[in-house]
Amino acid sequence: MRFKDKAALITGGGRGIGATTALMLLAEGANVGIVDVNEANMKKVSETAQARGYGLKTFVGDVSKKEQVESFMEAFVQTFGRIDILVNNAGIVINRPFFEKTAEDWMKTLQVNLIGVFLCAQAAARYMLRQKSGKIINISSIRGIEHCGREGVMDYSASKGAVINLTKTMAKELAPYINVNAVAPGHTLTEMTEPLPQEVKRSMIEGAYLKRMAQPEDIAKAILFMASDDANFITGQVLLVDGGFSLK
Repeated sequence: MRFKDKAALITGGGRGIGATTALMLLAEGANVGIVDVNEANMKKVSETAQARGYGLKTFVGDVSKKEQVESFMEAFVQTFGRIDILVNNAGIVINRPFFEKTAEDWMKTLQVNLIGVFLCAQAAARYMLRQKSGKIINISSIRGIEHCGREGVMDYSASKGAVINLTKTMAKELAPYINVNAVAPGHTLTEMTEPLPQEVKRSMIEGAYLKRMAQPEDIAKAILFMASDDANFITGQVLLVDGGFSLK
């Protein structure tokens, strides 16, 4: 029960890592809200939470739209009275070869994966600074680490690299009251990776020294650590959860 009476908001909480993180925070006593553009996905997560005996608040919103961000952030704080934890998990990926990649692909990816992180952090930090405490955890990716960018998703890779830089800069800006850190997952078994061809999944497994893909719970546990009091003296850092993939 590390998060008893804490209020946590997870963007992109309708499935995958976001949904798993929300359910694990609920199990440890937090008051939790999730944001997503897909109401049907959020309904499924809410039903799962309810079946486990928890209440979960859902907010429809697009993290790349400032007005919507301010609206759902205000609604969240009105519901719970405060915001202690923000997990910036919402993200998209557009897989397209280099010579077919468009400026529109880049703009859409950056608006969600980078600008969305900034907008949500900015909105949450206003409330956190008033209470003089808060944790912001930004979800980057192994693809955002130096040499680990991938050709078909170079815009995604660049956006996740930028999230790391943004994390470090916000950690300076929002100190000493708000801790800002990033978690960089490796290849994870989620709805996003499930449709990939088996040969692609095999190469991902072979690329990791622990010889498996991550489960969403593996990533969520790292997020919960960064959100907990155990990480009170950690800020501006990136926690790689990649089974050793980045070592190659």
